[in-house]
Amino acid sequence: MSKSVDYIIVGAGPSGACAANILSKSGKKILLVGKVLGGSHCSISSTSSETLMSLSKTFEKFRTINDSYVCDNVESISLDFKKVKKLVDSNANKSKKSFLEIMEDCSVEFIEGTACFSGSNMLDVTLADGKVVSYKFKKCLIATGAVAPKTSLYNNKKNIDVASFTNMEELPESVAIVGGGALGVEVASFFARFGSKITIIERNDRLLPSIDPYISKKYEDTLKKRGVCVVTNHDIKKIERVGQKYIALSDAGPIESEEIFLCIGRVPAVSELMLESAGINTNDKGHIIFGNNLQTDNKNIYVAGDVSNIMMNSSWAYYSAVIASKNMMGENLSYEPEILPVYIDTDPEIALVGLSEEQAKEREYDYGIFKYVFGDIYGFLNSSGSQTVIKTVFDKSNKTFLGIQAMGRGANNLIAVFALIIKLKLSIEQIPDFVYIDPVFNEFFNEVAEKLL
Repeated sequence: MSKSVDYIIVGAGPSGACAANILSKSGKKILLVGKVLGGSHCSISSTSSETLMSLSKTFEKFRTINDSYVCDNVESISLDFKKVKKLVDSNANKSKKSFLEIMEDCSVEFIEGTACFSGSNMLDVTLADGKVVSYKFKKCLIATGAVAPKTSLYNNKKNIDVASFTNMEELPESVAIVGGGALGVEVASFFARFGSKITIIERNDRLLPSIDPYISKKYEDTLKKRGVCVVTNHDIKKIERVGQKYIALSDAGPIESEEIFLCIGRVPAVSELMLESAGINTNDKGHIIFGNNLQTDNKNIYVAGDVSNIMMNSSWAYYSAVIASKNMMGENLSYEPEILPVYIDTDPEIALVGLSEEQAKEREYDYGIFKYVFGDIYGFLNSSGSQTVIKTVFDKSNKTFLGIQAMGRGANNLIAVFALIIKLKLSIEQIPDFVYIDPVFNEFFNEVAEKLL
């Protein structure tokens, strides 16, 4: 059986839903295909992790208040892990409901199923009952997200990636996290706040190997002060379940823990799509090749969200969906890689935008470096420490910023401002002449102007 649609969207997570909403304004016939409405965003991904981050921050704040100035006769605060799980489930259900409301408001047809290309403008959808329906489309958006990579480290049927949190009955006393990238340190952050003993195992010589070594080292020092065990240069060869413990084995020796999580990144979910049938080219890693307008080599097919492998967060999911869907309707939009801000919800926060020192060197800029440490005398009960650490890269020839990486309170807000500064190509001498609400901004920009002008 074959049908025709104007626009078809593969993937029903944030990118797919956002694109469906935008495309619905065209008055065309639109089909949204996905295994679950809301995708992993509502189950094992953003909603769950963001809820855990929020709850863990609140829990730690209560403990800090109790230790700092509440009367001694107040009972010690303890964590009710079952209620934590209920709140995570509740927020996931609310998120699913919001996706359903979006679909109802924009009158987009949603089909639960899996899809694969059978031609340059044909998509076969396998429904829940096994029936296959073919759709001929004018434009298509791939928004299938990302999945945990396949690994031979653990052969037991039990899942040990972040999704396995939903199966836990109680808070583990000890947690080992294999992988010290953004996902690993975020998971470590909320379990550490809840009170678990944390060990992070990273195969490289430092945590967060994709960010600047200066910021990475500062963050690692902060973790160690908080009692987190950081093990680097430790390549795990195998994970075994022995009794009630997990044992991570490597040439450097075993590491035991009550629970273990594989946080070795995610890869674009494209294995089921049969991209070659649609004339979509991929690189040597199997990632889709596309331009800054998010258009693939098949001019009628676009990508958005995690499947692009540009960034894997909700902000990029929505932003890329806007670009892709508007281009599908005939506009000519593109994204600028240099001004895409990255935020890592750690404790303390880490954020960055623009070029790193290494990238500036590779592009042969005549660049300079400015480092700044701000003592947060205005902060209150800042459990993650009292310093905001900033490293900036600037162009010596015209005194404009090329990039910034920051760690500390309000780092995400700082990066948002810098993204605009870099985009507008404002010079260093133009920036201080303004009263910023956040004292970090005022002191930093004045310091920069004094040292570099």
